[in-house]
Amino acid sequence: MEIYALVGSSGTGKSHRAAFVASEFNIDLIIDDGLLIKGTRILGGISAKSQPTRLGAVKTALFSDQVHANRVIELIEKESPERVLIIGTSMGMVKKIAGRLNLPEPEKIITIEDIATEKDIRTAQHMRNVYGKHVIPVPTAEVRKTFSGLLTDPVHVFLRLKNRPKPQKPVEKTLVRPTYFLLGKISIADNAIIALAKRIIRESQLPVRPGKAIVEQNPGGVRLNLTVKVKYGVYIPSLIKEIQKLLKEKIEYLTGLNIVAVDIVVGKIETGDR
Repeated sequence: MEIYALVGSSGTGKSHRAAFVASEFNIDLIIDDGLLIKGTRILGGISAKSQPTRLGAVKTALFSDQVHANRVIELIEKESPERVLIIGTSMGMVKKIAGRLNLPEPEKIITIEDIATEKDIRTAQHMRNVYGKHVIPVPTAEVRKTFSGLLTDPVHVFLRLKNRPKPQKPVEKTLVRPTYFLLGKISIADNAIIALAKRIIRESQLPVRPGKAIVEQNPGGVRLNLTVKVKYGVYIPSLIKEIQKLLKEKIEYLTGLNIVAVDIVVGKIETGDR
């Protein structure tokens, strides 16, 4: 099975062009925002657009719920595709989705800049930021049949991929306005992430105490730098790896953030009781 990745920032038109990319590379299945799509049909999954909050949408897109992930894994195995396209805002997100669905890492990476002009991308971002319009790359009837309650509008488009002389045949897609867009934006402050990380460590019963922490947030995700005090007599390398894995998994699950790195510095080795 060959895995393709279509990567671009949120709102740049990835879903809008997904069907054309699939056609160009003879891709059998598309994984987009929690859905498994084949041609003009939704085979299964849960749409991130149907979630009431932005955090819930992120978790759904990442297949954080094991029941959701297992169902899509079963469908993929049943289809036995030769090629699968995973859509994500970063390679980290794509790799995470592939891992959750027991798929290999992508062999071919396509960026939105490879297939859309700067003007196309700016237009897509305007539609997202001003009107909150998101695209599901299947006909409206399919979306309404599968997910009732979404605000939907059909749109027929003639699109050409970048550097292609002629547009492809028209394809119907669906514009939706997710509930979480109407509720406004949600952000998580650095000190809240730090407090959460320290609480996770305290509740873990590991022989370590958290100290100073720094959070770096960027479009690709969050980087956490944490200084810890370790109890004497513990094998430090394996302990640090356990802490990194624990913090990454717990913070991502509880917040929906993408944790790109957890850097641990051992500031002190304590010889007394914790």
